[in-house]
Amino acid sequence: MKSVYPRSQLVLIFVASAIFLVSAEVSAFVASSVAGRTDSALQATTSVSENSSSKFGSSVEAAVLLANLDVSEKTGENDDKEKREEVLGKEIGIADGLFPENGTQLLAQLDKKDRQENEGNKACAECPEMVSIPGHKFAIGKYTVTFNEWDACVSGGGCGAYVPSDNGWGRGSRPVVNVSWDDAQAYIRWLSDKTGKRYRLPTEEEWKTAALAGSTTAYYWGNDVGRNNANCDGCGSEWDNRRTAPVGSFKPNAFGLYDMMGNVWQWTDTCWQGNCAKRLFFGGSWNHRPQDMRTTTRNWFNTNKRMRYLGFRLAMTLP
Repeated sequence: MKSVYPRSQLVLIFVASAIFLVSAEVSAFVASSVAGRTDSALQATTSVSENSSSKFGSSVEAAVLLANLDVSEKTGENDDKEKREEVLGKEIGIADGLFPENGTQLLAQLDKKDRQENEGNKACAECPEMVSIPGHKFAIGKYTVTFNEWDACVSGGGCGAYVPSDNGWGRGSRPVVNVSWDDAQAYIRWLSDKTGKRYRLPTEEEWKTAALAGSTTAYYWGNDVGRNNANCDGCGSEWDNRRTAPVGSFKPNAFGLYDMMGNVWQWTDTCWQGNCAKRLFFGGSWNHRPQDMRTTTRNWFNTNKRMRYLGFRLAMTLP
């Protein structure tokens, strides 16, 4: 999964911390190793409001620089952003009441930068965010396509003007359901024409690769379904066997992909036993058993089939 803190930032932080070890004063360290730097990644981490009157300003900057090094050591590649921010907050002393104002401000700046980077993976404001899969030449949607994204297609004159039912659960950031494979193709055509990019559905193998994210266990979080890791009939979530959950309601897998198992089944581009009038789908849903979420569970429907537990996520071939 993509690190919350860019590699270039960590390298600069490491250099800055080395200077700190031979410096007698924290303020002297900040003045000599931070001031004058123009690298945007470093500025995003160390800048504090110029209007701040806190006497701890320089100390906070130095503390965050060093704390980031500790965060990289105490969290792994597979840890999500929330955990990294929690560890960083502890390192800079927010939890202990040290530097609360500037520390919180710096965390907000880090979060803003991360959002900006994520936006760079979207072709337009209403386009699904795509994630490149390490070691493979394809990208896949960070989330399943939502009602917001589908409704933007309809408003834009696409998707055959079809407005799928939300079953009374609400639209917005919930995954679009009641859409067939054919409907998904209409959305793909509209989005591809709008952006100039060539979207498609993932193949069976691409979906499995993205879902497991390098894991060899039954689920990408382990061999046991556990509790509140997904939305299914028996997953221990508040939505179990009742309705869909808003996308991103559970922790992502190691590639940073959300809801690869549970919530809604997901169409793929793979034909059923050579019959392309039928297409495979994977992932389980809010009203199916935990074992149905496993990548070994294969199902198919006719391409015109619409169900309240069936949605899709996009894929894209990379050069």
